[in-house]
Amino acid sequence: MERRMGNDKYMSADINRRKVLINIVKGSITGALLTTLGNRAFAIESDNNVPPHMPDSVWTQMRGFNYQPSYGSNGFELWQKFDAKIIETELAQGKHFFPKMNIIRWWQSWDAFLRDPERYGRNFTTTLELAEKVGCQVMPCLFNRWHDKVLDYGGIYIDHFLPNCWVWKDRMFHAFLEGIVGQHSDDPRIVAWDLCNEPYTYSQQELFADITQAETVWLKSLYDICKDLGAQAPITVGIHPGMTLERLDPVCDLLSIHPYWIHDRHNASKEDFEKGLDASVAFALKTNKPLMATECCWGSLDDKTRADSIRYTLSQLKQRNIGWTCYLLHHSLIADAHRPEFGPVGPPGNLAFIEANGTLRNGHEVFNEF
Repeated sequence: MERRMGNDKYMSADINRRKVLINIVKGSITGALLTTLGNRAFAIESDNNVPPHMPDSVWTQMRGFNYQPSYGSNGFELWQKFDAKIIETELAQGKHFFPKMNIIRWWQSWDAFLRDPERYGRNFTTTLELAEKVGCQVMPCLFNRWHDKVLDYGGIYIDHFLPNCWVWKDRMFHAFLEGIVGQHSDDPRIVAWDLCNEPYTYSQQELFADITQAETVWLKSLYDICKDLGAQAPITVGIHPGMTLERLDPVCDLLSIHPYWIHDRHNASKEDFEKGLDASVAFALKTNKPLMATECCWGSLDDKTRADSIRYTLSQLKQRNIGWTCYLLHHSLIADAHRPEFGPVGPPGNLAFIEANGTLRNGHEVFNEF
């Protein structure tokens, strides 16, 4: 596969946008950020009703979605049955209903890549073209560590990164990273690289110190490989609500949180949710790094309940000047992305914004208020 395609087109892309992204990562806005931090500190002391918020940047303007095509029930199937026409239709529906949509967090499939690297590479390039067609940049999510008891998505399991497990081998992820990150290291359609969705997704981590350490080493190795391949877009890791930013800070140029307001949890507390957002902003300001919510908006089978949850969540993010990619743009057969008639449904219910028939879910135009 050729390393570059359509190079003249890339050269004519918005150079200023690329410079802004690089400068954010390099910390060229340090002075402004420190000034902001000082101002916020006094504001918090004088008025507890004013939450801390991020300084304006390209990241605070992000308004988008995670996307899983409708025709598959896990990552491997979605890429093996890659259907550009369906994807084009669903992205167009998204842009129609949500004109401000400017970013897509697009999940990848390492195991599908292994079956046919050249085909996967072509399909990946097609996804960038289709996203560009609807005015969106892409945040590829390279690996996945979220697993579901109802409908598992697949991805990476402990055996893949724990040394000396029977499936583990040295350099087992290099070819994938070279084929995707290496071939698009300076592609302006890539706004960021998400190394892995929700690592450390096991409870009682203190009981699994060796596994936790191995996962940390694995993430650091992915980060280093991407940097060695010349990745210019910032690198991040999307963390689940139970994980701290401190743990992922060493492998993140961009900090990513998944702030789900789980409205149907028996001990749900808006106060705790908002304190968590404030803590994330404080950490981002302290480390001089941008911050995004790369998943948000808990689901429900009831449309009004879900719409109310979206309104509350996005209002809290906007108050703190945090950009977002909501979960999930379109109906899909994967877990938590469909009505019960399409398959088993887990605790989050349905997180899709667009129905299987291509219509907007009732009340979900609330996205456009923000």
